[in-house]
Amino acid sequence: FPACKECGKSLNCKFCDVTMTFHKGQDSYKCHLCGHTLPASVRCPECRSKKIQNFGFGTEKIEAMLKSMFPDARLTRMDQDTTSKKGSVLKLLKSIRNRTVDIIVGTQMLAKGHDFPSITLVGVICADLSLSLPDFRASERTFQLLAQVAGRAGRGKEPGKVIMQTYNPEHFSIEAARRQDYMDFFSHEAPFRKALMYPPFTRMIQLKISGKDEGKVARTVEQVADVLRQLLSAAPKIRESVQILGPIEASIHRISSRFRWQILIKSTSSIHISRLVNTMRIHPSIKGIKQVTIAIDVDPYSLM
Repeated sequence: FPACKECGKSLNCKFCDVTMTFHKGQDSYKCHLCGHTLPASVRCPECRSKKIQNFGFGTEKIEAMLKSMFPDARLTRMDQDTTSKKGSVLKLLKSIRNRTVDIIVGTQMLAKGHDFPSITLVGVICADLSLSLPDFRASERTFQLLAQVAGRAGRGKEPGKVIMQTYNPEHFSIEAARRQDYMDFFSHEAPFRKALMYPPFTRMIQLKISGKDEGKVARTVEQVADVLRQLLSAAPKIRESVQILGPIEASIHRISSRFRWQILIKSTSSIHISRLVNTMRIHPSIKGIKQVTIAIDVDPYSLM
């Protein structure tokens, strides 16, 4: 991530609440949410210093490090930048299958659905990074990705080896992925989901409220929450089976200049939760809302 060496201010997208990402090949900074770009010569928005430094690492930096470590190796990179042009993915995959590359540096897209018989060693950097995401599926996503990437090694005649870099080697999702043990992961994850009323033990609806006027969005989300609570209190038969969480700001509060809030509704009954949300939609105080979007996501895959 880019930050100023003088004052420490990170270089954020002016339309989204995220830091920009430096792309060496394009010599520019880019927001991966809305696509906004800034030249590499940009000044710090806080102190106007030109001393912007890139911290951390990405595929481009890892590629450069590997080139210096293995100057004779044939390297290729598989990420959003190298696969955006038409036909680039097929060309890249063909070079891997024809063994014209020795080392592949890639993002998560490298792990999914590809068959590389010649790959015998896979390394995963920061394998536990996704465990810190504010999402109830964080462990599931971590296990899923690591199990997939581990499956890329040793698919041919030669045995494979996988090395995972992690600060949480004893976490059940990482241990289960290391052993490719799906049932072990489920036996650890299921009790957490059941105790906290998360799928697959409940049905869930996420209300995503967004708009360009921050104050209006905040007032609208409180209005929606009040209506939901009033409807629930007036229906004693379903009150015990429904839980309303929020409203809270979305984990990324602003994307493309739109401010985002969310309300989460959980229930053991799909009929009860659907009836509650449908009644809220046609409530007089909700139907007249303008300039604010209320999106309904049934059984959301992500809460971010």
